[in-house]
Amino acid sequence: MISVETAVDLIQQHLPNWGTEIISLSEPWYRRLAVAISSDRPYPPIDRIMVDGIALRWAAYGSGQRSFPILGVVPAGEVPPTLTDPQACFEVMTGAALPQGCDLVIPYEALEIRDSIAHIRHPEPWSPYQFVHRCGSDALAGQQVLAAGTPLHSPAWGILASVGQIKVPVRRPPRTQIIATGNELIPPNEVPQPYQLRLSNAYALMAALRRQGYTHVSISHLPDDPVQLATHYRQASQEYDLLIYCGGVSKGKFDYLPQLWRDHGVQQYIHGVAQRPGKPLWFGVDHTQQTAVFGLPGNPVSSLVCLHRYVLDIVPLYARLSSPFSFEKPLTYFLPVKLEITKNAELIAHPRPMQNSGDFLALADSDGFLELPALQGVFAAGECYRYFPWS
Repeated sequence: MISVETAVDLIQQHLPNWGTEIISLSEPWYRRLAVAISSDRPYPPIDRIMVDGIALRWAAYGSGQRSFPILGVVPAGEVPPTLTDPQACFEVMTGAALPQGCDLVIPYEALEIRDSIAHIRHPEPWSPYQFVHRCGSDALAGQQVLAAGTPLHSPAWGILASVGQIKVPVRRPPRTQIIATGNELIPPNEVPQPYQLRLSNAYALMAALRRQGYTHVSISHLPDDPVQLATHYRQASQEYDLLIYCGGVSKGKFDYLPQLWRDHGVQQYIHGVAQRPGKPLWFGVDHTQQTAVFGLPGNPVSSLVCLHRYVLDIVPLYARLSSPFSFEKPLTYFLPVKLEITKNAELIAHPRPMQNSGDFLALADSDGFLELPALQGVFAAGECYRYFPWS
């Protein structure tokens, strides 16, 4: 078996590039930018007023003048006037353009206005361009403001709007199908016999995928029948970019999938990772169809952990163990945890250990999982490890 780190590297090396697509500014899905975005003009495009007050010449204020006749009011969104009298001022509003000839703004809090004259009640050693957001100080025209690969969180969407990028080139999410396998599975709306299970893994995986911006996700269920599995694969590999199977990848007599994929030309890169849960993880690529295939273990905790660790584009955080934990086998251990955020800005992970990888209900009180390294058997309270959230 290979290590978790080797498995991650192999997936990153061989996962197909599914190209780009254009989405609208009015459809703010979670995506990653396909190209870098540059500013279409300086930002801000003017010397912009930052407080309500008056605009004047700093030289007049610096010479000791403390009363200034008001020539007019300058609101935001209008062409800035020119200061024709160097001993006068304009009233200015936040967001307005700095009038020509002015290089200082003094806030209303320092003023008293009587008979259209602004009197400075609280002189201070203000500097030229105090309370002015200078033109081009955020970005020059043509300067990169968002790098290719940037995740489109809410600030990024605001930046795209501000530079007029109404059509956004993004990395295209793969058309994805989740295939649950097993004769024991029945639809969630049916009443199972004691030897049957409701199909649940696929819905958990679909929810996680959609939260990460996978918009085209469907679910299929197939029995452990090699003919039906092969027929489905031949059709699905032409229709989908990413096939995620649950079950059928271990070493049982009904685990047909690994050999079936190889027989259909899928290049195998991973089958077995030194981890718990999720040891039988399988990954390969049908390079003819540019279809990636993940074979996740059928146990629900295993499949969900493997999806979050290997398929989803999640940047891990780091959290501290709240209490000691030990694990004897030389495997990477994925430990479900409940997260606590302290007033000292610490992430504290409270273990929620499972009875086994089929203990789906144990995850109800968890927020994600810690990745405990394979070369360590005893994990002390207070030690930091990678934390992957469920959402």
